[in-house]
Amino acid sequence: YPLGNGGIFPAVRPDRDAPGWIRLDTAYRRGATGYVELATEGTDRAAAGIVAVAVGDGTTPPGADAIAAAPLVADAAPRSAAAHAAAHGSALAAAVARWEAGTLDEDGRALLDAHLRRGLLPATLGELGELRADVERYRAVERDMAAPRRAPGMLEGPPFDQPLLVRGQHTRPAAPVPRRGLSLHSTAPFRAGRDPSLPATSGRLELAEEFVGPARPLVARVMVNRLWHHVFGRGIVATADDFGHTGSPPSHPEVLDLLAADFIADDWSVKRLVRRLVTTRAFRGAAAESPEARASDPDNRLLSHARPRRLEAEAIRDAMLAVSGELDPSMGGPGVDLHATGKTEGAGPTGPLDGARRRSLYLRSRRNSFDPLLEVFDLPKPSTTRGVRDATTSPTQALALLNAPFVLDQAAKWGARVAAEEGDDAAKVRRMLRRALSREPDDTELEALVAARVAAAAAGAPADGYADVAHAIFCLGEFFHVE
Repeated sequence: YPLGNGGIFPAVRPDRDAPGWIRLDTAYRRGATGYVELATEGTDRAAAGIVAVAVGDGTTPPGADAIAAAPLVADAAPRSAAAHAAAHGSALAAAVARWEAGTLDEDGRALLDAHLRRGLLPATLGELGELRADVERYRAVERDMAAPRRAPGMLEGPPFDQPLLVRGQHTRPAAPVPRRGLSLHSTAPFRAGRDPSLPATSGRLELAEEFVGPARPLVARVMVNRLWHHVFGRGIVATADDFGHTGSPPSHPEVLDLLAADFIADDWSVKRLVRRLVTTRAFRGAAAESPEARASDPDNRLLSHARPRRLEAEAIRDAMLAVSGELDPSMGGPGVDLHATGKTEGAGPTGPLDGARRRSLYLRSRRNSFDPLLEVFDLPKPSTTRGVRDATTSPTQALALLNAPFVLDQAAKWGARVAAEEGDDAAKVRRMLRRALSREPDDTELEALVAARVAAAAAGAPADGYADVAHAIFCLGEFFHVE
């Protein structure tokens, strides 16, 4: 096992049905700690397990020289065929008894394995005799049992302190370093957990309590600032990823501390905090800035007015699905594979163009495969964390809105719905703008869109020209900006 492989052990698929030893050469990583994980792929039932672990400098695995016939020749040689058969039966019975008791040795295992593989021991229902009914009932109950559900977790093992690796070299371990948290909180080592009378623990629980305890509001401040950023467009600390000396100072430190304290008192309820933020007067303010605000607060750090901002990439795609009437609002379920394009071809299985009408949250993302429309609108790469997304403006965004197959598909579907509705051109276009922009069109807009619909229909455009009107609305800056 190559230690230093990120703590992840690659899946092992034994090439034989019989249990056997797997030798892991760790000599060149001596001094480091290895972690081995057994995982099953595609099933909740275990396909492999560890019976024993042996450590040594030899190259021959323990028990590799097990002989199936060893239990048969342990006693004196039989004098007759009947005595040989009796000794044979006694050896098998003793091996089965030791197997039931959990004391079976390697020679006994080899004996039973050899007889089972050669069909010399009952293994099928037809060979079980009086046990057949019990085995059939057992297997029926087993089939009716629900597959177990598991979640990854941590187990507390015997705690131990890791040595300091001099200059980061695993071959130069120094004295062990006592387990403790960040010096920002405390320099006291984790010795015996919360209760000194209890056995010592790894320190994970103590570390968590240092971060989220009522006297340690740092994590609460970070969480409040992230939520403030998403609600108001910029955090109280503008550098949401950096609360240190190189980050930006908070614009309202007292507000940040007050909200963090209330957040802890409310049992860390995100829903209550968001409700409190969106019901403030600052959130309900208009985007138009007054001359006084422009002079005294040009960066709008004091929230004298609402901050106009572009929708996030996922929200732009979801808005198109919602306006076209195609959005599937159901929650949960498996993810949807991306539709293959020139950038995603060969990066995995392809999905439907409309993503099965699911919200962008359910689109699968791979390191080498991204949705081109989402990517051009600054969807972050999943390989790193980003507290604040980029919000760029580039010509490729306009080109994506004009030519992306998804945008054209949703415009065609929305146009087909509108074409089937009752009413004249003006009524239909007015409903389209009201649905997409939540406002009534002015006379100039209405006249221009109706004329565009007529010209598109005369040119043979699909959906009687309403698909072109829908596409034009999708391309409006007002459609994917919030004021």
